[in-house]
Amino acid sequence: MDVDPLADTVPPRYAIESDDEDEYNPQPQHPTQTPTTDIKFIGKFPSGLPLVFASGDAGESWARGAKLGPPQGGIYVDNEQVGILFLPLWTQAAVIVSETSMHLPLSVMNNYTTAIIDHIQPARVSVLDTYSVQGYISPKVVPLDNAPVRYLSLGDVTISDPEIELFAPPNLVQSTTASLLARLLVRSLPLKLTKNYDAALFLLPSPKLPLALPTTITPSPSDDIHWDQRIMQKVHRLLFEVIGEGENVDPWVETSDRLSKLSVAHQRRRAEEIGEGGMYI
Repeated sequence: MDVDPLADTVPPRYAIESDDEDEYNPQPQHPTQTPTTDIKFIGKFPSGLPLVFASGDAGESWARGAKLGPPQGGIYVDNEQVGILFLPLWTQAAVIVSETSMHLPLSVMNNYTTAIIDHIQPARVSVLDTYSVQGYISPKVVPLDNAPVRYLSLGDVTISDPEIELFAPPNLVQSTTASLLARLLVRSLPLKLTKNYDAALFLLPSPKLPLALPTTITPSPSDDIHWDQRIMQKVHRLLFEVIGEGENVDPWVETSDRLSKLSVAHQRRRAEEIGEGGMYI
């Protein structure tokens, strides 16, 4: 008698395909309403500059060695600070470090990234985030020590570095950075578009499993992930090559854990102080 050992297991999500309209749906069938999101930009936000957007663990780790200078503004979602604006003197780009202390729910990501694009109106965008090595679907098993940096791109951006590999289907990016890239793609679709977007998303390999998306804005887990200095320097250069500044940017320099944590904490406090006394509101 033949027995299927996998008969009682649940198939992986990416392996499920169905066109049936009458399949079981455990979710209540009630009309949904788009939640109202209050997004505020407080500080010296520019318009028309290239944008470097670094998020989460990757953003915090990269910001420690990128010589970004003092914060120049903050992005608040429902009165919670989510993004910090930097305007380093060595680049023409606006730099936003996002979701290092607060994690956005899926329902808010689109409004957040749309507001950033509308506010800054960048033509070129570089994005930095992470992907889970354990959750990455690949024909071969890739150990964490050998996991490559992966990328997705829009427009005329090409990445020819052999150490940087494409983030390939059926894998999905389900984060604020994915929403940002998707908004840029949607705006590039009209045939008579007068402005084309060149953008690239670089994904550092992370040992963490993908986290379930929260339903409300929640504090981010305080995980300190370390990436090799050579990899961070390469990604730093690529971030600015995408916006046309790869050769003249200040190098990325690794800092000690103690100093970096103090620096990040100081930047958060400074960003929270911007606009005090009614100067910007």
